[in-house]
Amino acid sequence: MEEREKVIIFPKWKDNLEEKAKTAMQENQFNQAFEYFDQLTDNGVQTHEVMTGKLICMMELNMQADAEELCEELIAKKDSFYASYVHIYATLLFQSSKYSEVMHIVEDALLHTDIPSHIVNQLQHMYQLSKELQQHEDQNSYADVLERLNVAVFERNDRQQWYLVKRLLKLGVYRDKSLLRDMLSEPTIHPVVKTALLEYFEHVKLEDPIHIEKFQITDKWNVEEADAVLPVSFTTGVLHYLDNLQHQNPTEYQMIQFILERFMYVYTPFLPHEENYELLADALCFYVNRSFQLVEPEDERTASNLKKHYVNMIETSETLYGSLLDV
Repeated sequence: MEEREKVIIFPKWKDNLEEKAKTAMQENQFNQAFEYFDQLTDNGVQTHEVMTGKLICMMELNMQADAEELCEELIAKKDSFYASYVHIYATLLFQSSKYSEVMHIVEDALLHTDIPSHIVNQLQHMYQLSKELQQHEDQNSYADVLERLNVAVFERNDRQQWYLVKRLLKLGVYRDKSLLRDMLSEPTIHPVVKTALLEYFEHVKLEDPIHIEKFQITDKWNVEEADAVLPVSFTTGVLHYLDNLQHQNPTEYQMIQFILERFMYVYTPFLPHEENYELLADALCFYVNRSFQLVEPEDERTASNLKKHYVNMIETSETLYGSLLDV
């Protein structure tokens, strides 16, 4: 209320400050102009002209983060000047080479049907330019990541390999590269890294199957014919046998769910067959209960060989996953 009274009581002060700010901008005195605009906004004057002038000053003074924050605040209001603020924000992001963010804000803005056609055209042009420049950047980044990945393989740096393969996935540039194929068949590559590579190859249009090795098992993997790298049917199939546990002990059930997901990530595509899902579910319960020392010694002695095998596999997956991702 106090801020509103200042504007009502001192209209000449407001008009005078706005004129000073406008003159300072015309004379390229952006520091001075910004101070005037700041005084106006601090006293509740937030007209479109004032906010636009303040944003221009911030851009000229390289106040990038502050300008972005202000733009986001103004856009969130979705008032009659929404289109204008979106255009300013997109321009600000474009000038900072934040092309993917430009595309995102434009895509969102174009869902609104009340944007004037001339601004729509400007936004579409900016979107196309951003798309082309982002693709160019991604291509350069892709080559750089492949080069660094090659070094990481030579140095046997598992964690760096994992990070770089995930970086390739994030870039969204999908190509059939011999380095990546060779990593899948190389026994020294960490199985978790190989799963990330399979996730990558799911997006590549392959003419030939891929050879993959994990835990001394080798096979050909055909993207077109194979199940998903991380098949939902596997986790749901195993957890189906633990429905009662979900209601009786939801905490234990959730622990088993996490362990099963890590198990799948380590061993895919060489996962237990459906006829063994119930035994794997039993092994998961056994493993969790043993972790809490809830298993009697005779229970371990009477466990079947296959169940013991699955428990050992679970132990291995937990160790391997944790060694790379500090879980």
